[in-house]
Amino acid sequence: MLYYEKGWFVERSRLYKELSERDNLFKKLDSMYFYFTSPDAGWVDMEMYLNGKKRLTCACSCVYDPFPDMKRWLEDIVRSCNMETTMHIDCEGEEMYLHYEKLCDEGFCISTNDQWRHSKTQNYSEIGLFYVYDSSSDSIPFYALCETKDFIKSIYLALFSMCGNCYNTQFSNFASEWFYDENNLSHGRKHDNMTVYNEIKSSLIEWKICTKNSYWWDSVRFRKMPKIKETISMWCDYGDALFWGRGTDGKGGCCGNADSLFTETAGEIKLDSIKGLREWYEKWDSASLSDNWTKKQWRDWDARGYSFALQVRKLLPDTIDLFYNNWYPKIKVVREKNEYKERYPMIVFNENSLSRSSSRIRE
Repeated sequence: MLYYEKGWFVERSRLYKELSERDNLFKKLDSMYFYFTSPDAGWVDMEMYLNGKKRLTCACSCVYDPFPDMKRWLEDIVRSCNMETTMHIDCEGEEMYLHYEKLCDEGFCISTNDQWRHSKTQNYSEIGLFYVYDSSSDSIPFYALCETKDFIKSIYLALFSMCGNCYNTQFSNFASEWFYDENNLSHGRKHDNMTVYNEIKSSLIEWKICTKNSYWWDSVRFRKMPKIKETISMWCDYGDALFWGRGTDGKGGCCGNADSLFTETAGEIKLDSIKGLREWYEKWDSASLSDNWTKKQWRDWDARGYSFALQVRKLLPDTIDLFYNNWYPKIKVVREKNEYKERYPMIVFNENSLSRSSSRIRE
């Protein structure tokens, strides 16, 4: 068992000592980035990047499928307060333990401006310590001091990309490559990409990503997560295409006409009620923005597009997920000595699938 290994205690002591020697401990947090490789002979590599550089690879085996547990682990992180949460990954002979602990207590949380504020003010960021214990070396290869919401988001979006339903993925048929199709579900149904996608979906995690509140102090109830039948991506910088639909079969359809969005599960969605959307699209279509615009102009363009995406989301049924591409900040990472600009799709959350009522702080 993990907790009997001497290296676990030795390495934890080293981490805490290094943290205690940091200047301005909570003003400069670490950046975590996760990437899942394409399935190969029943293996998926979970690559972990710290501040843009790859630090560790965890080999995930389909024999001991870790992904359902990974979702539950993220949900445990959301729920926990002043406690440690660990996830075990069996690499067929080697054990990896993903560990996260929040640096807060029942009444206070650490804010990013290095001040302590009472959690009832809601003016804080939950900061935690993430590290991985490797049983083969009896050591902790790396650790990160990070913002809890950003940490959860980075893994959650990487899981979606891995399943092959979103932008920035190589995997056209993850369920088959991961041998899910060999396992029958109830009523004779088999796993496909959308089945896996729905198993990863979590209203609790999505609530955490889109709120500033703490689960410990919030009184929230969650609707049952609807079963997603289709995912659609909205682009702001993909040639002259405003939308790129992704269906359950992984095929897409380009739609340059911004008056309507055509879906597989809901048919035509009229967009003419959204004022300014057509003009926003035509401005891109009539100019070489990538050559002439400043960074600020790009940020403003992205922000305006995301505001339109929120309006498009309200027109879509609960069975369709919408992703807005180019809104989530680009992250520069170094993979195999080459630099890459990585980005995940930003989920445009369906408010109907989150909490049933407005968040209420416990008295």
